[in-house]
Amino acid sequence: MSAVEQTTEMVSTSKFSRRHFIQGAAVAGAGVALPMTGALGSSVAGAAPRTLRVAIGKIANAPTPFSTNDAGSLQILANAGEYLSWSNSRNELTPRVAESWKASAGGKIWTFKIRQGIKFHDGSALTADDVVWTFKSHIDPANKSNGAGKFKGILNAEGVKKVDKNTVKFELLSGVGTFPFLMSSTSYGLLIMKNGESGGPTWETKMNGCGPYILESYVKGDRATFKKNPNYWDKARQPKFDKLVTISFASQEAAVAQILTGKLDATTGISGATAAKINKKKIDLVKVKSVAHLMVHMRSDFGPFSVDKRVRQAAALTLDRAGFLKGVLKGSGSLGNDSVMDPFPTADKSVKQRAKDLAAAKKLMAAAGSKGFKVDLSTYHRDDIDLLAPFLKSSWAQIGIDLNLGKISDSYYTAPWDANQAKKVENNYWLESNCGITEFGHRGAPTEYLTRVFRSNGDWNAAHIKDRKLDAAIDEYNTATTPAKAKVASKKIQQLSLDLSPYIIVYFEVRTSAARKGLKGFYTNGMGQFDAAATA
Repeated sequence: MSAVEQTTEMVSTSKFSRRHFIQGAAVAGAGVALPMTGALGSSVAGAAPRTLRVAIGKIANAPTPFSTNDAGSLQILANAGEYLSWSNSRNELTPRVAESWKASAGGKIWTFKIRQGIKFHDGSALTADDVVWTFKSHIDPANKSNGAGKFKGILNAEGVKKVDKNTVKFELLSGVGTFPFLMSSTSYGLLIMKNGESGGPTWETKMNGCGPYILESYVKGDRATFKKNPNYWDKARQPKFDKLVTISFASQEAAVAQILTGKLDATTGISGATAAKINKKKIDLVKVKSVAHLMVHMRSDFGPFSVDKRVRQAAALTLDRAGFLKGVLKGSGSLGNDSVMDPFPTADKSVKQRAKDLAAAKKLMAAAGSKGFKVDLSTYHRDDIDLLAPFLKSSWAQIGIDLNLGKISDSYYTAPWDANQAKKVENNYWLESNCGITEFGHRGAPTEYLTRVFRSNGDWNAAHIKDRKLDAAIDEYNTATTPAKAKVASKKIQQLSLDLSPYIIVYFEVRTSAARKGLKGFYTNGMGQFDAAATA
């Protein structure tokens, strides 16, 4: 039996998968009590008010600008707040708070023109002061913002400057040709905050943004209820529904069933396997290309994967990626080659795709002096992770690596940890575990992945990889001023990623949503954020 076949068998028969589905069904049960009035928006005769109900991802962290880093909280923020620009379903940046932007000095200075006429939910006007406050707040280490790391080595607080009431200038530490993507909706928490307000814990009680929907109530980890913003600035995108309710589901498969029964209008982020089972006559599927992915890290400075890079290379060569994509994901995605560069236009396509080669993997293990070992997999339960985890276990078993799935826990992101990543410990937390699966959302450019995950001093460098050549290639890519120069640097990063093998990326997602028949305009971008104002 192949690893792909074993994966399918494990997922379909084991308590590992059923436990997760039951968890999702329990959350779904919370939604069963919703009144039917308005549950289907305009499809229910006499429904008043018209309510849009959307199942969102699990809320692992609070939906605040500083703490958000998961699909559920990002989806809430995308409708309460507004960003300088919005990344749409085609990975295009469309102006929102910023009317326009331009670069000078070789991409070292970026100037953003701020739109007039936007108001926060409390009625105050948005100006350049609010934009400056927002980005200085994220950069300030005292706020412990999850978004701060993206600016390391690129921008400091002194570089954020107000030019006039409607203009903000960013003076970078070094030129970055893709800087506007770092400031858009695909960057964690960077919605514009009111000058003087905190993006910390108090945010979730009021959510004083300037988005199309105004918060009425939030039940921690469960749901948020909004009413439409009558003063929303964009006349072309006025909310069509009177209310919006976002409900968190651990399993999106459980959410699909509630679309059929009329309890939900749409759900985001379903797997290819779930999508393949959906009756297309009753539910519409909305697909968007994405660079989102699950990243497997193998710690390179401590534990069994640190002994020799050939052990990590061997682990990567056990995987039948094409088989997993076709057999388990039902073709919903694109092959990954263990580099974040692969799906971007600047990738060098001459770099050979990594494929399963068990003979080569065994030779690498022997050359490294390894006969195999047991190692915990650290992650948490989610539909796509619950598919990938047993696939890794079956694949790695072929070279004597015994992957323990018994330590998977919701504490993956929240357990105590060493902020400086200095301690060489194993505690099953994301940044201190020997091996883990981390979900990474879509980005319009690879800059943030490179600086935070692959660079030696990156704050998301779970593999603890430190390599001067890789750092230099990353700097070369970030400062590239032409596509040709970016492609040269990209090839170096791609090749070094394969050689060092700190991370495994099996596939990149096709983001799939399910919506009831008759719901128009519903889509998510590559990050999974949906635009409720565009939905009718």
